[in-house]
Amino acid sequence: MKIIIIGAGIGGPLLALLLKHKGFEPVVYERHNSIPSSGLAVSLSAQGFKVLNIMGLAEEAMSLGVQSERMVHRSQITGKVLQDVDSQSTVRKMTGWPSSITLRSKLCQWLADKMVARGIPIHWGKKFVDLKQVGEKVTANFEDGTSVEGDLLVGCDGIHSKVRDALFGPTPAEYTGLVAIGGFTPYTEELHPTRPLTTNQVSGNGCHFICMPTAEDKYFWAVSVPEEAEMLEDWRTAQPTQVSEMLGSLPASKWEGDTGKIINASESVIKFGLYLRPVPQVWHKGRVVLLGDAAHPITPFLGQGANVSTEDVYHLVRVLVQHAPLTDDSLDKAFKEYTAIRLPKATKVVEQSRRETENRKVLSDEAIKARDEMRAKGLNSDVWKLMMEMLQGPFTGESEI
Repeated sequence: MKIIIIGAGIGGPLLALLLKHKGFEPVVYERHNSIPSSGLAVSLSAQGFKVLNIMGLAEEAMSLGVQSERMVHRSQITGKVLQDVDSQSTVRKMTGWPSSITLRSKLCQWLADKMVARGIPIHWGKKFVDLKQVGEKVTANFEDGTSVEGDLLVGCDGIHSKVRDALFGPTPAEYTGLVAIGGFTPYTEELHPTRPLTTNQVSGNGCHFICMPTAEDKYFWAVSVPEEAEMLEDWRTAQPTQVSEMLGSLPASKWEGDTGKIINASESVIKFGLYLRPVPQVWHKGRVVLLGDAAHPITPFLGQGANVSTEDVYHLVRVLVQHAPLTDDSLDKAFKEYTAIRLPKATKVVEQSRRETENRKVLSDEAIKARDEMRAKGLNSDVWKLMMEMLQGPFTGESEI
């Protein structure tokens, strides 16, 4: 069965690999001409590693990044440590898997290489524009005038999904009022991580900073700040002449300790707007279905974007396998089951990510105090409770596929 996958970010390639593993014929189409070099870092946790492990790829995926051993969250305003979590023992003991930080571009290249090695075709520079369903076939049409026919089509094309638009009509993405600015800072004798390898977060007045080491001898860092003027989510790297101006405008660049030093020593900077889009109650129509950010985009503050998409991958492939042979009727049942399982869990993560977005915009003393008190609950905070719940997915014990 030929399955057309639109999008070669993270969800699309993972889906293609698992489909191939189960005997399907996936073909991937990506609008970019090659893997974009922009982007920052991705956190992979238990959900992602469980699915990768089905295909024998978990250990290699772990080797791409750095395993976070500790998480520290501090208030810039009071100087107090709000959270100090031994993430290595907490997460590993609960799930059997670590939390690993990998450069996004590196992970995407690795996934593309794995697809090539396993005989999965990838077509670059193919911008999807619309689709047509006739009988038991789906046709995808591209901007260059070409088209392709398959038995199923999966939209893995992100928050601004054209597949979603083709199915249900346009629903504009909602600008959150926040922009993220991030980059990479090389290690120096003064700025160098020590054990335990730590993910550091600092919350200030209308500004939030996160930083973690990578396997490339440099820190990944990001700052989120409110900005009224809408900023496109295009992940473009700033020009050299823009870098100093952009860094100087960040409140966190003047913060004491390593925070300001890491920001000001950055070798590259990316700025992008943060968006959300309503989660639809229906994720499929006929032989077309949505996955990942195309169905449920989230802001990056929970580090769960790739992992939530990976859970989609597992359950979509599971229902396709378990409902075979795939007729129109059995596909409809499979897609409804997939949505029924994933919709409530994905919605819960989206809503928490929305709350996290609002927490990063607070300016009043009262709101900041309430936010910091919530953070200080540590593993009993709403964020950690949800994280611990998410880390149990997409299955416990043995995989059903």
